[in-house]
Amino acid sequence: MTWDATFQLLFYSGYYCFVPERTVEGEGRMTRELELSPRHGSELVSVEYSLELANDKGIEAGISVAKATGDFGDGIYVESIEEDAASDHVQDDAQLDYKIAAACGVVAGLCDSIFVGKFSLDRANEWGSEKVNEFVVWVAKQHSGFRGESLRDAINFLEDEYPFVGDKYTAEFGGGLQHHLRDFSHHFSLEGLVFSILTQFTGKVYGTNQYGDFIAIPVEEQWFKEGLIGDNFCERLFIGTVQWLLHMASDMAGSSSNPGQGTGIPGPLLSIIKELSALPVFENAMDSGMRTRKFISKMFNGTLFAQVDDEGRKVPRRFNLRTEIGIVHELGRQALPVLLNECLTRGCYFLHHLYLEMKDNEVRSLSDLKQLDMDRILPFNNSRVVRMVSIASATFTAVDLADAAIRAALVGFTEGRVLAGKEFLLRVNYVGVTRLVFAIGVDVKTVWERRTSHRQRQQNDDSADRATMETLSLKPEHLSVLFSIERLALYEDIDRSKAVDRGEKEEWFGKWSENLPADCVLLNQGQVKERIEELDARDGTTWKALVLIELARFVPYDSYRSEMESENPDGSPDSSIKKTKCPKFDSKILEELWCDVSGDLDKSPVQQTAKALNKNVGVLDGSRTRKIVGAAGTAAVAVATGGAAFTLAPVIAPFLAGSAVAGLSGAALTSASLAAVGGGALAAGGLGMAGGTAIIAGGGAVLGLVGGSGVTAVTSLLTDSKGAFALDECSKLLTFCQSDFAQADMKPETIERMRQGLLDQIERMEIQQEVLSRRSGDKGLDKAEKKETKKELSGLKKSLGYMRNCEKELLKLINQKSHS
Repeated sequence: MTWDATFQLLFYSGYYCFVPERTVEGEGRMTRELELSPRHGSELVSVEYSLELANDKGIEAGISVAKATGDFGDGIYVESIEEDAASDHVQDDAQLDYKIAAACGVVAGLCDSIFVGKFSLDRANEWGSEKVNEFVVWVAKQHSGFRGESLRDAINFLEDEYPFVGDKYTAEFGGGLQHHLRDFSHHFSLEGLVFSILTQFTGKVYGTNQYGDFIAIPVEEQWFKEGLIGDNFCERLFIGTVQWLLHMASDMAGSSSNPGQGTGIPGPLLSIIKELSALPVFENAMDSGMRTRKFISKMFNGTLFAQVDDEGRKVPRRFNLRTEIGIVHELGRQALPVLLNECLTRGCYFLHHLYLEMKDNEVRSLSDLKQLDMDRILPFNNSRVVRMVSIASATFTAVDLADAAIRAALVGFTEGRVLAGKEFLLRVNYVGVTRLVFAIGVDVKTVWERRTSHRQRQQNDDSADRATMETLSLKPEHLSVLFSIERLALYEDIDRSKAVDRGEKEEWFGKWSENLPADCVLLNQGQVKERIEELDARDGTTWKALVLIELARFVPYDSYRSEMESENPDGSPDSSIKKTKCPKFDSKILEELWCDVSGDLDKSPVQQTAKALNKNVGVLDGSRTRKIVGAAGTAAVAVATGGAAFTLAPVIAPFLAGSAVAGLSGAALTSASLAAVGGGALAAGGLGMAGGTAIIAGGGAVLGLVGGSGVTAVTSLLTDSKGAFALDECSKLLTFCQSDFAQADMKPETIERMRQGLLDQIERMEIQQEVLSRRSGDKGLDKAEKKETKKELSGLKKSLGYMRNCEKELLKLINQKSHS
């Protein structure tokens, strides 16, 4: 048996991922086990689900839970999983993408080990020196007065062309080996430029003495006269910037006496370290023994990294601008395998998901490529890609560190040590480590944003649901008004009745009164009028629309009597009992009572509401000529739609009301079941509320508001082979939104939330339709199963049609309100 269904795991109560663990097949049923991984802790919650759905009515949009642990009852539910049972793997499997990412990390790590090798300071210095020497010669050749060719000639020329005031205080800053480091205006950095400009405007040269203390040496008068300090603002700015930059070019390749080999000037990194070391806080708290300052000096003059040559002489390796430029080149070499890893990972994601997208859309020609969703294919702005890059970077770093450790161990073995630490450090790919840190940071940020977004979205949805639920709720005070009006109308109707009908009506009235909730406060006519005034001031007028809908649907005597006459004492149908004509109810009494207690001056508001319900039934099913009649002129919508709800109630009851209807049967079961749905029970005058809690009315059941999820409406729609439940609920919802009371109080956003709730239900039903459609074509089903499946599918199509039409009408209503 092959199923290709679409499902989705919703994130609730801290669980955020799942792993298909095992498959069990037998008796035509396939069961898969999911492991839900908690966000915090290590325990997994396992649940089984089945793709054999049609025989189980207790489902949530395509999932039948065969077994659930105690931990599963906290709100987690599986709504959809994309699975192809025939191939026994999950489509668009994240695990496959992650394995591919790990493989890319291994390949890139091996390339780093083979082709990049270890970091070399000598190679960095050599490459940096070559580039700096070429640059100095190039700068000199840009001057028409330069006639030389060598580096020495270039340095001599630039030194003569662009003298610098800082060079006049070489001795004060430690002589030839140290003055470029200690004189801050000789630092090739933004800070060096600032100190150069500061010298021009303050007449002082800034730096540190041999002890590392910050000093400012005044410029002597003769250097002013020789033009090393500008005479005006523009000159000083020019000398402090342009002339400073060109003088740096003369110094960066060494001196004219030792071109390409001299001390040079410190680069940006060493400059900032030196400048920070002169701060008082550093001197007092962090370097009281001058160890760091001496370390910086040794780096610059080359004694820190000095090597001993074959003749036993120390060869200095200076850390200056040339070295820093070479280090950037070395890091560029290390960046190549990191870039390769990035490209491989994103490229594999692109190819994999391009294949899946083409397969899903059945691309057969170039014109079919328009169907592809590029957002799902492109390897950017995607949480899956972010995780893949993290995995690839972690794998790359792991391979790199393992290679460094092995090679360091081999070097250490030859030198008689356990591990050569220097060798290990030089073989680490620091670009890769940095990329890993950033990748993990982005991954964590993405996960955090997704969780935050989900929590915010869930809070917004909950708030919207509560607002919608409140709009469609009849609170105990509202129900007290409704039942009181119905009770007063029944009293008056019985008083006006003929003697032949009065006994039956009184008997029905007694049963009706017994079904009212114990805590329902019944009011007299004057009290009802006062209560309505109080509720108008407190709650607005929207609730009146709900009450009018229930009054328009109020059909006493009819449904209750026909139900009682068709049952045995044990609740089973008794076909031997012949049905008799039911007593009629004078609906004008409801009109008179409502107008009196509500102060509603409109003509026949109950009748108008009934006509609106009737009209909307016609709009939804495409037949505007449908006639709905009721007792004594009241449009009894339940005859056309609600009657089906009464028939379905005992079947739907366990899913709607749960334990609240346990042990009930017959009229009591019908009444209690419809009370869970909302207005259906109120139309019959049955149990409208329990325990003083509000009920959902006005079509709220089709939005999934009953029970806090869409399972109620989905289950009800599945058990309704004629679509009457959907037609009934949608007509009530549309009538409510169109009513004058609701229009006065409700904003377009409220109706939009209802429309979105309806769209959510439509989506759930479409999933069910797809599953049932596939099941109906299953050759393994017997005739009875096929008949039942086709019956459910037929009702589902009708229900979907009503719901889609209702959604379109709500959208029209929203547009009208927005433009008004």
